[in-house]
Amino acid sequence: MYKPSLKSVWSLILLAVAAVILYYIAHNSYSNIQTDDYELKVEAAQHMEQSMQLLRQKFDELGYTIDTTNDPNMTGLIGLSGSTITTSRGILEDKITALNPNMAAVYVDLLQSARVSPGDYVAVGTTGANPGLNLALYYAATILDINLVIIPSVGSAMFGANREEFTWLEMEDLLYESELINFRSVAASIGGGGDIGRGLPIEGRNLIEERIEELGREFIYESSLSETLKRRMEIFDSQLPERIRYRAFVNVGGGLANVGATVNANLLRDGIYRRLAERSFATEGIMMVFARRNIPVIHTFRPRSLAERYGLEIEPIPLPEVGTGEVFVSKVNNVTVAAICLAILLVLIIVVILFDRHDRHFTTNIIDPDQELL
Repeated sequence: MYKPSLKSVWSLILLAVAAVILYYIAHNSYSNIQTDDYELKVEAAQHMEQSMQLLRQKFDELGYTIDTTNDPNMTGLIGLSGSTITTSRGILEDKITALNPNMAAVYVDLLQSARVSPGDYVAVGTTGANPGLNLALYYAATILDINLVIIPSVGSAMFGANREEFTWLEMEDLLYESELINFRSVAASIGGGGDIGRGLPIEGRNLIEERIEELGREFIYESSLSETLKRRMEIFDSQLPERIRYRAFVNVGGGLANVGATVNANLLRDGIYRRLAERSFATEGIMMVFARRNIPVIHTFRPRSLAERYGLEIEPIPLPEVGTGEVFVSKVNNVTVAAICLAILLVLIIVVILFDRHDRHFTTNIIDPDQELL
């Protein structure tokens, strides 16, 4: 059986160069296709951008000064490294990443993927730790006409909504009173250790309690985490119209009442869980309670992870324009061009083999003059 040797070095080099060129052409021949719900995603991002401008105005009115090193985009939504209501450490990169208005499009995609429809009710557990993610969820729900029932914990990690006079509740009320959203939280807790502010100074705990009551939310303060979960579920259930059930639960951040324990938040990947009840956790939070009711859970804890998954910039400076990122437009390779490149490469390989075979056949028919003829 004939086996081509392809011994010519130049043949192999030229073939390799041709293969690289054809791969480059095929790889870079693509079209930008708008993703599903493109218009809704753009609208949600536009609303988030508008709300950020309003919150920046309020920040200036309160007389705060922006630290341009920690808040390079000058949003006014990057908090302090420490305050009386700071519950834990925070990652500055995450806070900056989450304040990309296009993050609202990520929540549009998540809610749509969870099959939440206009008019449906969605329960939300959040914290003051990441205003960017909170805003993104609120405006995704607003554009999709979804009813949110929200219970936040007011305390915040470093660089979140941890200014005593500008907590997440103040931000939420400003947006509500400005008619940029048509819902607001129904109750709130302190957050932090045990969801009762364990680890905070007493002035911080007292300030949060006063703020919750002054702003008309029910104050949740129970003796144990299990009692906290029970009370939260009672409040969530009381907000539903008769014969209506929640279509999803959304967790934003690492509030202990929602995730049960920090280790749970870290172990779970960001995304949608339909069978979370099948997993075992040493300490459970509200998200596990909803899962046992066969309600999908959307867990969003790491802004960087969400940004990478949906093609958004990490720690963008300056903030990107609305509508930019793979969450809006996906690249689809041109199959026709790829097929043509493959066909050309196959032809080149066949040509090289045929020439190599011809050369070998020719050399086998040359008579060596020094060879003795019989």
